[in-house]
Amino acid sequence: MSFNKYLPKLHNILAFVVLTVAVVVMLGWILQNPNAIRFSSHLIPMAFNTAFLLCFLSIGILFSDRDHFRIGRACAAVVMFFSALIFSQYPLGVDMGLDSFFVNYFIEPEMLYPGRMAASTCIALFLLGLALFFNKSSLLCQFVRVTTAATVCCVGLVGVAGYVFNINSQYGWGSFSRMALHTAICVIVLAIALLAQLWMRMGRLGAHRRRFAPFYVLTAGIFFTVGLMQLLYIQDYQKNRSITEIRTAAILENFDNIFRPLTRSLGRMANRFILDDYKNRQAWEVDAEIYSSDFKGVRRIIWSEKDLVAKWVYPLNRNAEQVIGAKMTRQRGAEGILEQIQKTRKPAISGVLPLLTGGDGVVLYYPVFRGDDFLGILSVALEADVFFAEAAVAPGYFVEIKDNDGHEFLNTGNAGLVYMRDWGNTVVYRALNANWVFTVTPKPDVVQKNSSYLPGVVGVFGISISLLLAISLVFYSRSRESERRMKDSFDWHKAGRDSISLLLLQLDKHGNVSSINKAAEDLLGYTEPAIVGKPVFILGEYSELMMHRGRMEAQLQKSLASGDDYLEAIFEIGENPSFERTLVSKSGKPFHMAMSLHRVTNDLGEINGYLVVAEDITQRKERERLLKEREEKVLVSSRLATLGEMAAGIAHEINNPLTVIGGYLSMLRKSLAQKGMGQDVEINRRIDSVESMVGRIAKIVRGLRSYAHESVMDDMEEVEIAMIIDDTLAFCHEKFKLNDIQLTASVEPGLTVRCRPYQISQVLLNLLNNAYDAVASAPVKKVRIEASYQSGGIEISVTDSGPGVPMELREKIMQPFFTTKEVGKGVGLGLSISMGIIQAHNGKFFLDNESLQTKFTVWLPHAPHLSI
Repeated sequence: MSFNKYLPKLHNILAFVVLTVAVVVMLGWILQNPNAIRFSSHLIPMAFNTAFLLCFLSIGILFSDRDHFRIGRACAAVVMFFSALIFSQYPLGVDMGLDSFFVNYFIEPEMLYPGRMAASTCIALFLLGLALFFNKSSLLCQFVRVTTAATVCCVGLVGVAGYVFNINSQYGWGSFSRMALHTAICVIVLAIALLAQLWMRMGRLGAHRRRFAPFYVLTAGIFFTVGLMQLLYIQDYQKNRSITEIRTAAILENFDNIFRPLTRSLGRMANRFILDDYKNRQAWEVDAEIYSSDFKGVRRIIWSEKDLVAKWVYPLNRNAEQVIGAKMTRQRGAEGILEQIQKTRKPAISGVLPLLTGGDGVVLYYPVFRGDDFLGILSVALEADVFFAEAAVAPGYFVEIKDNDGHEFLNTGNAGLVYMRDWGNTVVYRALNANWVFTVTPKPDVVQKNSSYLPGVVGVFGISISLLLAISLVFYSRSRESERRMKDSFDWHKAGRDSISLLLLQLDKHGNVSSINKAAEDLLGYTEPAIVGKPVFILGEYSELMMHRGRMEAQLQKSLASGDDYLEAIFEIGENPSFERTLVSKSGKPFHMAMSLHRVTNDLGEINGYLVVAEDITQRKERERLLKEREEKVLVSSRLATLGEMAAGIAHEINNPLTVIGGYLSMLRKSLAQKGMGQDVEINRRIDSVESMVGRIAKIVRGLRSYAHESVMDDMEEVEIAMIIDDTLAFCHEKFKLNDIQLTASVEPGLTVRCRPYQISQVLLNLLNNAYDAVASAPVKKVRIEASYQSGGIEISVTDSGPGVPMELREKIMQPFFTTKEVGKGVGLGLSISMGIIQAHNGKFFLDNESLQTKFTVWLPHAPHLSI
């Protein structure tokens, strides 16, 4: 099975391991089994309270998932309360009895605080409880758990390092007793379990690997800070050790300063024995009295001759009679020293001995030789308490002195085994053949006094900086992630904006353009950077904007001076959500747009800007216009067809009466001639007038029949051009005359063409009507029709004095339904139909671009064989 299968359960496995260790320790205290509460006899045991709280922590982790969330928090609260309560004993300097509340400690009774939970352990357990309490997935809970768990890891590692390097590496945490080794390991394991649980939970929530980076930085910062703190603490530790060593050296030097005069004075007394100056005991007692008064702690001075029997004793009190005549070797431990000084001829000092005068003391022996002759030994018994109390004066320090056999000379205070082991400086004093073990231990207040506050400042500052850096990374990571999401959203939004055909214009609250999509760029010809910041009204058609502004101002009875006033007015008058406007591109080309305007507001309802959505309906409007024109043209064509049918009938109906009238006029002339009235001028004039009018009517009828001929499929016939022109002019001459338009014709005689006369007449009538419209408002109103023989055919031209056809329209005028006339005055089919008629006759129909005036030319072939 792979490790990943067990990874989600890692925190439970670690918690169960710690729970097992804690239960074993608790049972060891209850059953009083030393092997169950510590690794080995020289290591500190785990306190019962520590094991008890570790049980709660382990159970809390095991039940800290979603289904048992409250159980985990309850366990965390218990741990935090008791660890804080136990820790309070240190700064308050009281013993609340919490350490022996559950069980009585049965080992190391000589410790300062037997079995008391170390302050560093209290701190670690409290932080673990805090990490367990903040068991949610919020950012605050994540930071609390990582910070506390990482700190606990550091505390545990520092505790382990103390055992590895055999120093009290945790004294700076506020305690002079070490955290037990297995306690340090357990808090490290629980801290890792809490971090693993957090890591698993964040992974389950789909957190990306980058989300863990701030916590890695925070953990690394805490480890670095605690490591730096510990280095500073070790520096303080070394400083305290150096001070303790100096103090120890001073104590040893003090002993030397005491033993030197003692030894020198005995030497002077020995010289008098060598010189045989002491003739009797009284002379010696004088020197002995002076000696005793010069040095404190002198209990008795004895002179023993070479047989080592005490001869002279001073003072003669405290059972002196028992000493005089007594063998010096009777004193415990003296025999070996006596032999040694006889061999070395050097003074020596004994260990602590029971004195005959009562109490314990040490004896300074001085051998006396005259040459090689051994004369005897001078010995001084020194009272141990008085002598060592004066020699070992060290305020602020515990001083302990022992001999080789472990007999304690002096102990100025109980420092405790663990504390003495960590802080005591032990040296061996070897002066005067002594072999004493000195242990000098600074008191806690001295240690604190000689320690700086820099490690604590570094710790607070370093952890704070690490925390702030991690928080900054979280916000930076989230801002980058938000930026990336915003960019993705913007890219999707931009892709969506640019993929639609609608024009999107984003405006600020003042009506200035802030963004446009690609469709707007392509249609209007502006790039986004070029248009951003400019008023949106520069895109509108000026006259239309002014007219619309004026209409809205009149309706709202207020001035619309600014852009936002204008935009808001659109909402007020109810034009939105859809209205039509004309937008003008950068090149000046107008586009008819269907637009809607939308407000963009913030959470407070304040307007942040506007969104304009526009659709180009230019082509649709053009199609609608063309469709309408076509409908009108179809209607006109229908009318023309109906008119053609009516014209044919009318021409037929008129032509019959005209024929009857013509016949009656002929009969009237004959009748008048028969009656002798044929020479009457007035009657003939009137009859001629009627015949002229009848002829004119007949000509009009012929033109009408030619224009509205019933069939377009008639065969072609050879017709004189003059007759076609004459019939066409008769059809429209009166119209030109009534509007003061000069209509002239110039036709070469004898011009004939094979055609359908009514179609040629229709072409000429279209050209004459166009010419009429062109010169109707011109200052000079002239229209001229000409016909001549040109290039093997007949060329007919119609020229007018109008303004002419603009150059940009000359290529379009022949297209169907194209017209420059107002709606209802033209359908745009005349020229296209005319061209079709002339092309059907194999002729040419064109606008003469070289003419100074508007001149349309029709050319028809003169070949008699033309046919369709």
